[in-house]
Amino acid sequence: MTLFIVVSATVGVSRSPAQASEPRFSCGQNQNTPTTLAKTKQGFVAVIRWTSDHFVGSGWTPEARCQRVSSLFEQYYRDGSLNYLTTGWDKESRQNVVCVAPAPAQKCTGVLFTLKPGSNPGRTLQKLMDLRVRASSNPLNETHRRIYINMDQFLNSRPTISSTSTHSVPSENTAPSPPSETSPPSPQPQPDAIW
Repeated sequence: MTLFIVVSATVGVSRSPAQASEPRFSCGQNQNTPTTLAKTKQGFVAVIRWTSDHFVGSGWTPEARCQRVSSLFEQYYRDGSLNYLTTGWDKESRQNVVCVAPAPAQKCTGVLFTLKPGSNPGRTLQKLMDLRVRASSNPLNETHRRIYINMDQFLNSRPTISSTSTHSVPSENTAPSPPSETSPPSPQPQPDAIW
């Protein structure tokens, strides 16, 4: 049996030419945690709070991941491919990833970030985006066992955060170099742990 739910939404992030040079996604602080933020018509919305130190051994601190992934959110937003978030399998790294897709039931068109080895990709994506399956206003779509999150609806359904949060424009120069082959192996996370 296939469970397929599609929820329509209004646009949560303005794409007017006058604002085209202003970043919509950035890395900032929310509750003293590096957080990917989206600037919407209503204010700033926390998209992902980066709390895990799982990848620190390979140079990816929560702040570095926030900076890099926030710049990828911005890139995909600007090129028009930030429609849905879902999970997929990266053949190159041989790991589960969170990626962007044009519509439910379609393949990934761009990778945002890698998930912890051993984690459940769908549950991890739901937890990262702070979504509950049974909530009626969720921007959640499920096709077979794959989760699709409508980004416009997600941004419209989230509360804005306090103006006391600090925001920084993502910089591509802040991303650490890829892990070297001599990096020590990372401990295996629990299957449902969020990174």
